[in-house]
Amino acid sequence: MKWAIIGFGSISKNRFVPALEEAGGTLSAVVTGNPEKVKHEVGKHIKITDKIDDLEDVDIVYIATPNSLHKSQTIACAKRGINVFCEKPVGMNAEEAKQMAEFCDKSGVTFGVAHMGRFNSYNVLARDILKSNELGKIGIVKASFSFVNTERNKWRYDLSLSGGGAIMDIGIHVINSLRFMLERDVEEITAINENLGYEVDQNAAAIMKFANGPIALVDSSFDTYPSVSFEFRGDKGMMYVMDTLFQDYKGRVIVAKDGSFELRDVIDKKPYVLEIEDMEKAVKNHTRPATDGWEAFKDMQIVDNWYKSAKASKTVKII
Repeated sequence: MKWAIIGFGSISKNRFVPALEEAGGTLSAVVTGNPEKVKHEVGKHIKITDKIDDLEDVDIVYIATPNSLHKSQTIACAKRGINVFCEKPVGMNAEEAKQMAEFCDKSGVTFGVAHMGRFNSYNVLARDILKSNELGKIGIVKASFSFVNTERNKWRYDLSLSGGGAIMDIGIHVINSLRFMLERDVEEITAINENLGYEVDQNAAAIMKFANGPIALVDSSFDTYPSVSFEFRGDKGMMYVMDTLFQDYKGRVIVAKDGSFELRDVIDKKPYVLEIEDMEKAVKNHTRPATDGWEAFKDMQIVDNWYKSAKASKTVKII
């Protein structure tokens, strides 16, 4: 299929373009605010423009711009009948996510959101172990995603462009992954955030109650050592899932039962390749991608209420 990219930053250049080549897709156009610069970074056969209205003969557009632009660019593409694959978070809040999903549905275009964690084979393995009831009834979950963000003058630190900090950038991955692995939605949340003098949250933590019982202790951080970890504790055993949300393909699943630990191993294609293949399949078959607009809307409801709970210092029911 023919793809266009809107926003040619590091995620587009270093992750998406190589994955698109590996998946067998074709990059036919780039929309950027710096056409002259991008001309030196892509092949001569690729159209370079600064206007979405210039896009022609494109099947899917990948949007990788600051969060504040996602809604307007998604709608602009949908108006032209172009399917949209948007970077996370889908928008600035749940209301934007809802409007985007509704507009794409009415326009008859496929709308996907880039959550490569759903395609990390270790996360898929973890989901399958949880479904098998090998660990029994899950009661307690712990989940973390952190790294020290040294680029503090970038758009992610501008609240008007990002909508938030660690929660919006990496906490959203944890939320999406937990909903995927547990196959349940969050019913209520109690949270506390710390901005450390910045406009956006640096350290954030929440207690989430999932449907039918599990309680999850979740954190995200722009200010602590790099870590991705999940812990699932049931009445028959427990499981650790590690390193599955980093941009480099990593992972590990360890199951603990009967006083012993067992390493479970599985390798599939790179998550970025798989998410592209999933999006193309959804377009061809007129089905929904792994994370469609409505799944992303549910994620953003949790994000909105995380901020709401922290601001009000109280437990919030997820509407």
